[in-house]
Amino acid sequence: MKRICIIWAWKFWLALYKSLDKKNEISFISRTKKHNLNYVNYDEISNFDYIFFCIPSNYLDDRISELKDLKDKKILITEKCFDLETEDFVSNLIEEKLQTKNICFLSWANISSEIIAWKVCSYDLSSKDIELSNEFKKLFLDKYIINTSTNLYQNQLAWIYKNIVSIWSWIIYSLSMWENFRNYFISRSLEEFENLLLFFNLGSNCDFWTKIWDLFLSANSKKSRNFKFGYTIIKENLTDYKSFDDTVEWLNNLNILYKKTKSSGLDFRIIELIYEIIHVRNFDKKYLRNKFENLFK
Repeated sequence: MKRICIIWAWKFWLALYKSLDKKNEISFISRTKKHNLNYVNYDEISNFDYIFFCIPSNYLDDRISELKDLKDKKILITEKCFDLETEDFVSNLIEEKLQTKNICFLSWANISSEIIAWKVCSYDLSSKDIELSNEFKKLFLDKYIINTSTNLYQNQLAWIYKNIVSIWSWIIYSLSMWENFRNYFISRSLEEFENLLLFFNLGSNCDFWTKIWDLFLSANSKKSRNFKFGYTIIKENLTDYKSFDDTVEWLNNLNILYKKTKSSGLDFRIIELIYEIIHVRNFDKKYLRNKFENLFK
């Protein structure tokens, strides 16, 4: 039996718990205590074999600073964001702060309610060491499709970027620009993502399913949180977009990507346009339609 601790436990936590093999001992460190599960304190964390990080980016540095004696533990991260303090990949932050290389990244393209309802879904596990990815795979129930790889950085970057693109695909939807352009926009974002891989010196090696599946789900499912944000920001002329706490990470990621790539010489026109719109705060429909219609000309 393996001992697993899930830290902070945000909205995905119940779906993640449902996916794990219950022959293992699973505990939580969380702000809220629901569903009659086993909760522990930070000072007990060294007793566990596997630590799952499910921490929002704006709390990440503070929570990590509370952790000690984890260098021999195996850590799974689920954060789809850059670290705000270092503007680096979360895996690098954890490796440096906790002095461990036993880090695996979990990515998924699943609606949490469907996981909770025991529907078939898939996960991707990536680390620098394929044996570690496969070890984490054994913690999940056999009913799920689990892909493993060594594409730790590529898959983190794919998740960071897809969140930005999928939100803005729904903004295009809310502008009544229809499906032809919206799906063209999504497709062209894959080309821009290849430039991101090049910029970060990650080659073109990214798990196909990670790059494609979550982008398509988030950009096309009205069950996605990104749909709610993208749709509301236009319909309600929402200039205080930071009030959407669930999606604030995309804005932090956008700012970091723009800052890093603005003088690269590579084509990042999607990032540049979205950054311009967000910081000008002009959500006039006519203005936005014109910007998008001329984006690829």
